[in-house]
Formats: sequence, structure tokens, C-alpha cells
Amino acid sequence: MLGVALEGGGAKGAFHVGAIKALLEEGYEIDGMVGTSIGAFNSAMFVQGDFEKCFDLWINISPEQLFDIENRHMENILNKNLDRKTISYFSSEAKKIILNRGIDTDNLRKIVDDLIDEEKLRNSNIDFGLVTIELGPINPIEIFKEDIPCGKLKEYIMASARYPGLKMKQLDGKTYLDGGMYDNCPVGLLASKGYDEIIAIRLMTNKKLKHINDEFNLIEIQPSMDLGGTFIFTKELAHRNIKLGYYDTLKVLRNLRGREYYIEPIDDDIIFSKLLEIPDDMIFDIGRTMGFENIPAKRMLLEYIIPNIARYLNINKEDNYQDILILLLEHMAKDRGIEKFKIYKLEEFLRLIRDNDKEIAIQKKMEINLRGLRRKALENITQVNIEMIDENLMKLLIENKISL
Repeated sequence: MLGVALEGGGAKGAFHVGAIKALLEEGYEIDGMVGTSIGAFNSAMFVQGDFEKCFDLWINISPEQLFDIENRHMENILNKNLDRKTISYFSSEAKKIILNRGIDTDNLRKIVDDLIDEEKLRNSNIDFGLVTIELGPINPIEIFKEDIPCGKLKEYIMASARYPGLKMKQLDGKTYLDGGMYDNCPVGLLASKGYDEIIAIRLMTNKKLKHINDEFNLIEIQPSMDLGGTFIFTKELAHRNIKLGYYDTLKVLRNLRGREYYIEPIDDDIIFSKLLEIPDDMIFDIGRTMGFENIPAKRMLLEYIIPNIARYLNINKEDNYQDILILLLEHMAKDRGIEKFKIYKLEEFLRLIRDNDKEIAIQKKMEINLRGLRRKALENITQVNIEMIDENLMKLLIENKISL
């Protein structure tokens, strides 16, 4: 059985819907979906058969829908435009929050009431579960829909999202806390029901998953960029994070390469053979700038030059020559403003960078090539003439010496 676990994270939940969209387009049939906090809400919408409504909600999201906060002030916070009016506005809101003993959640409750359909959710043949915490004494609640009392599904979803600072009503005389305080991405809940294939859609990559064991196969979908603040509900950020969720999921499912871009891989043997075609005189030129001499050309390239380049690019140990080349290209693509949200063939990606440079003077090429890597290079390589490295690497790529 295939289950999907959605991690909690407030406004970052836009990432979920992009990821789910990619899973559905790739033909995945989901038997169960669970979540914590915003993950519980998004899961419920999917399980009851209203994923499109959920997607539309995130496309049109605004702060006013959820917390009675004016959108223009929230965008000022997001863009760090802290003018007097914005500061005064949030100062006033802070006073209201203190007097009310928490942020008002009436708008959030209205969304849950309007969109969650308990009958559809219970009648769905897809499993649904969530995590919350009962207070006094503290008691983690990991529960599936069949164990939630009838008429209480919406209350449990709200309880799962009871983030500290939010004002919410008690449930049956008891106080509940956001489930993320116990398990923010409940893969263990799915494992407890016998799921052997689990996809975890993460929002908080700095935290390790709980309850991981060898009894199930796990795929983690992680954001390749920071998703923004937990309470930053703006359309612009939501749209960006939906795209990010979609493409980051495709990267995992299709084994695409790249850290910030999405590149279709080619045979590693092709990359290696092209590296061996680099002329010896160019290898010696690069080697001299890095302090390497009196070493055979191909050995200098493979044992000295590439490992040093990998060091200041922060290449992982498991990365290969193709990964190094792609990371070099990514840095140049980012400098040139090449579109991120697209799946590229490696040859196409190289051509876009090369075509972009046709409009730039040759001296400018040398200045911008690997500009973002110079500091790292200086930290990791001694006696390096960075300008010469830039010049030779640019010749190597732009002159198409290793065209694919």
C-alpha cells in the first residue's frame, strides 16, 4: 500500500499541493494520506475527493482569509518594507492578540467548516489520519478517521493545527496542541497500519523524521529553497511554493539532476568520455593556476583539478562528474537569470547559457563566470589565480569543448 504523509508548516503547505499534483500526474495511486497541522487539512481535502478545491484555495490564498490581517501589511513584512504604517499596524494587532489571549482563528475555522465534508471524508476508501496533542497531562494522539467520534472530524483537524499563540475552543472540555510538537510528519502513523510504501512531503528539512525503520520503503520530497515563514500567507509566495513542490517532486520521481534547476540526466560514461577529450594544453593551463605541475594531463585533471573544483563547490561525496558539471552550469544559469521552473535536457541547458553569453562582451564573460564561487575557492584552494580558473572554465564550456 502507498501512503503519503504531509508535514506541518502553516503557509508552507502550498508546497504540498504542488507535490500532490506531480504525484497524480506521474500516475501514483494513493491508498492513504495523513498529516499534521496544515498537513491534516490538505490531507482531508485530498481524501474526500476535493483536491482541486484545495489547489484553488492555495492559488487564491491571502492573509485576510485566515487571520484577519491585511494583505498589504503582510506583503510588506515579506518584502521587509517596514514603514511606519506597517509597524504601527502590527503593534496594534499585537495588543489585540494579548487582550484576546491568542490570535483569533474564526476565519480559519470558517474555511474548515466550508470545505471539509465529514460525510465524504468518512465514505472515502482512502485512509485519513492526523496527529495532535492532548494537554493535562500531555498525551500524543495519532488517530485515523474511523477512530474519531462522529461529528468531530473538523474539531480534530483544528486541534491538529492548534499552533501555540492561536486562540481555539476546547474539544469536549479538553485542550489540544499542534501535533507538530510531537510528530510533524507522521510516517509512523502510516507504518502502524501496515503501509509498506510511504512518501513524506517535507516542509521542515532541518528536522529528521521520527519512527523510521526497515519495515517500509520511504521516499522524502524536500524543498530545494526556503519556503518562507509559517504565517506568511501571500499569493506570490504560495504560487512560488506550489511550483517548487511540483518540480521538486518530479526531480525525485524522475531522478533529475541539479540543486536549484531540473536537469534530465545522461549516461555518466558520456560525461566521462567528454572530459577525456579536453585538450592537454587546456588541462595544463588550468592546472598551473591551481599550483599543479609536472603531472600527466589526464591524471592532473581527474586526481587534482576536478577534486579541487568539487571541494569549493561543496560537492557531496556521492556526486560524480556529471553532478560537478551541472553545478557549474547552474551557477552560470542563475547569474544569467535563466528560468528555474522548467525541466531541461543537459545539452539544452548548456546551449541556453552559451546563447545568453553571445550578447555579453568577452571581458564581461570572464567577470561573471563562477562569480558566486570565488569566495569558496579562496577559502579552499591556496595559491590559486581565480581569474585564470574562470577564463579556462569559461573557454571549456562556452567554446563547447565538451558539447554533449
